[in-house]
Amino acid sequence: MSMLLAAFNEGVSHSMSGNHEAAIQVFDRVLGADPNHVLAMSAKGSALASLGRPREALKCFERAIDLDPETAEHYRNAALCQLELDEPEAARELLDEALQLNTEHAWREAAAVEIANLGEALATESGKHRTRGIGLTGKARYRHARHVLEMALELNPVQAEAARALADVWSHLGDTEKRDQYTQLAGRLLRTAS
Repeated sequence: MSMLLAAFNEGVSHSMSGNHEAAIQVFDRVLGADPNHVLAMSAKGSALASLGRPREALKCFERAIDLDPETAEHYRNAALCQLELDEPEAARELLDEALQLNTEHAWREAAAVEIANLGEALATESGKHRTRGIGLTGKARYRHARHVLEMALELNPVQAEAARALADVWSHLGDTEKRDQYTQLAGRLLRTAS
């Protein structure tokens, strides 16, 4: 096994165990030896995203796209960063590209679940316990979560949990009509899934 591959595997091991700072240091060593190591670039982006550093992660995923423009995951990961940064239009463009590269329905569903999870985190985390987003508070935080959850439902309109979370967001935004609409949607989706 080459030293570069061994180092990359060490970084992955650190990431998988939740030690993202150590993983980033290892991926930086790999990238120092090979600046075009697309897997290390993408893995570094994932570690940065896990640490709640979407701006830095986005740069890694954009570089990964430059190095390997045919891999849908790079676009999806960059889109997640853009969503976290409350840039839904940029995220939509990246997701469209990802969905052209990977047309599998299961992949689309998985991307929608990841986006919904981000939306739920944005809606529920607050104060010093925040690990996602750009630090918005009050109604701005809920509007941010709304953009993300709406995109998740666009990608996969049968996500009951995303509809339920969106109902909660609309409740916080003070729109009872929208709250009721998404509460009813969540109920229908849950009944259909049973």
